[in-house]
Amino acid sequence: MKIFQVSWVFVVLVFIGNILIMNKSQRIYLSSGDTGNDTEDKYIRVKLEQDTETLEFMSLKIGTTDVYQNFNADYGVLVGRVIANGGIGVENAKISIFIPVDDEDATDPEIYSVYPYKTPRDTNNDGKRYNLLPRVSEKDPETGQLHPKQAFGSFPIKEEVVANPPFLDAYKKYYKYTALTNKAGDYMIFGVPVGTQIVHMSCDITDIGEYSMNPASMVINLGYSESQFTDKNTRIKPSNDLDDLPHIETQEITVDIKPFWGDVENFEIGIVRQDFRIRATLTNTFTMFGTSFTDSADTMRGSEDSNDPRVREIRDFYMIFPNSHTESAPNDDYGLALANKRIGVIKETIYYYPPEISDDECNISTGSADPTEDMQVLDPSQYSVYTRNGDFVFIINCNRDRVVTDEFGNQIPVAYDNPNGVFTTFRGFVTLEYTVDEAPMTSRTHTDKDNESGSQVTGLRVKFKFPQHAPMNQSFNYVQTSTYNQTWRKQHMKFEAQKFYSFSKFHGCTANNVDEDANQWRPSPENWNGFFNRERYEEVSYRDNPNNSNDRHVDLNNAGRDGTFNIGPIGVGDYSGYNNAQYGMIPNCDISGSPRFGANWLNLCIYFPQTGYAINPIKKVNEVRTSSFLATQFKDNASANAYFITENTMPIAAGQINTKWFGRSDLHWTDILEIPLADIIAMKSYTTKKGFTDLQVGGLTLSNYRNGNSTPAPTEWKGTWSAECPLRGGRDNGNPTNSTKDPRYYFYKGFDTADCIEFLYDLGLVTE
Repeated sequence: MKIFQVSWVFVVLVFIGNILIMNKSQRIYLSSGDTGNDTEDKYIRVKLEQDTETLEFMSLKIGTTDVYQNFNADYGVLVGRVIANGGIGVENAKISIFIPVDDEDATDPEIYSVYPYKTPRDTNNDGKRYNLLPRVSEKDPETGQLHPKQAFGSFPIKEEVVANPPFLDAYKKYYKYTALTNKAGDYMIFGVPVGTQIVHMSCDITDIGEYSMNPASMVINLGYSESQFTDKNTRIKPSNDLDDLPHIETQEITVDIKPFWGDVENFEIGIVRQDFRIRATLTNTFTMFGTSFTDSADTMRGSEDSNDPRVREIRDFYMIFPNSHTESAPNDDYGLALANKRIGVIKETIYYYPPEISDDECNISTGSADPTEDMQVLDPSQYSVYTRNGDFVFIINCNRDRVVTDEFGNQIPVAYDNPNGVFTTFRGFVTLEYTVDEAPMTSRTHTDKDNESGSQVTGLRVKFKFPQHAPMNQSFNYVQTSTYNQTWRKQHMKFEAQKFYSFSKFHGCTANNVDEDANQWRPSPENWNGFFNRERYEEVSYRDNPNNSNDRHVDLNNAGRDGTFNIGPIGVGDYSGYNNAQYGMIPNCDISGSPRFGANWLNLCIYFPQTGYAINPIKKVNEVRTSSFLATQFKDNASANAYFITENTMPIAAGQINTKWFGRSDLHWTDILEIPLADIIAMKSYTTKKGFTDLQVGGLTLSNYRNGNSTPAPTEWKGTWSAECPLRGGRDNGNPTNSTKDPRYYFYKGFDTADCIEFLYDLGLVTE
């Protein structure tokens, strides 16, 4: 790393008349320091009003009552800003007036051992040059996070200074003129001896507040070699040579300090301003994370009845298979048990609006942007992906809403193509799936008993877009010109820099146990509402009895039913051998002592259910190919019924097509959530189970999460949610006929060995 040490030209800039007086305060307008010439410090002289009590400049203030103690000042005031990206103030940079060790202390072994610096380039016993960076990390009392996440400096912490006399002597003598930059990047050192001084700056770009960078973004955005990092680019490789560390910058500038005041005739004062520019180009990022799992390779809805191995009725598309533990010991819940699940590697596609598409154009209801043309797919080389045991983390660059820091220390917007500043937001949506290559499924072929026609039933795994939602029968559909399709595409998320986001999915289900196929069709398509008729629940106007996790009679014929998240007792009754309790999922309903989860939101975790579909025609079910769990099925319309189970040409966005296996948006509601850092810490501390509710982990920012009792406020990027849940979901005990809404919030940190919260800590994205 290059160390700057040059001679500086003294320039006097007089700004008489640029004075703002308000409430006995006087603002001094200093030049921005952004002249393009960093070989000049600035000595600013202004006329002082006699009744002034406070001097204001940049984002700083000085009270005048304590500064006029002598007729002429024998000291100066040094101010400045540490700047990145041509106009962004850098917080938490360390500034000092370098004081060489004197001859007396150079012969004192105790003093010299802690302060051996005759020049800023001299090194200590550890081989580290003069710097102001901390020797060890300390926990922030407000956030509970370690700062910095990795400490490479040599500056002692307060406890060492107080307890160690040599440290204390050196601190009082040689570090007496030090400062930290504030949120605007500004610093002030008051009382600096007049004359030529060496001003030092130390900066760790991983520890600069809201613009802090992480190792992954340093590799992708700054082009640093991966050889400088460890643990898959999540840690910086240690070195005692600060010049070898990619995140550390040190600079020295020689400055001529002039007296703060002393012109008694013109009542003028003078302030020296010296800015620093860091070499790195800062890039804002945000983090998305979550966890996931799916069914076993042999499990799906839509296979044979155990008594009649033929797919021949509509209800058979809703049946779980396998439905027994072993042939000799049948057990209806085997296919639903957590022990029958698996984890895999998630595949993401990230769609986004580029910065030239304005916020007004992105508005979901009134905007003119067309996602099919105006969105783009984020290239995988432009973000970082980490996966482990079903857990996943995406670290993504912001690319919208560029800002710079003004004279007052405020962030102000500038054009997206301005060469200065930094982006602060991102707009887009995400599609997630488990591919067949990563998690294969077993296909099954059956022939009917009369050998009249063969049928092949194979498995599909539902994919999801985040976010998505729609009222009943307003899902995206096979009619490409449908307005529902465009609404689905437009639903997206606005992400902000330095924040954490996770996923929430409503675990929808559709039950069907009716064997009279002809009675399940509504009189006309407009009355179908996307689901088959089921007379038993006609009083509540639902066809396939959607989102009923409470009905034991359709336990096996419940497509997508999340009773698979059973945590029944080990070795007791029907649950012997399942060992579900070890997975720690929290149920939201109980059926005759059998705990289940379904028809409600689950936060942090994505379950990818597997269901079956028939490839060949089956005469008795009028060309129905799958359950209504995936997509609407129509009478005698084979092409429509097969549309979402085969390759198709329906646009998604950004010129991408093919919505094969995407789950319908009026049942499978999904959302992206902002997760506060304090909530992540609270979730980490709860170790009793992987699953929990807000009753087990208190103090969470519940308004950020999804449950059956709270409808989020409308936004111009997601639109207006029509209810808390689709199709009367989210009711108490998983029963849609129950008027009481379930007020609890459900979370799951990960199936089996997965733990998405722990993964954030292991990657160093969150610390303690």
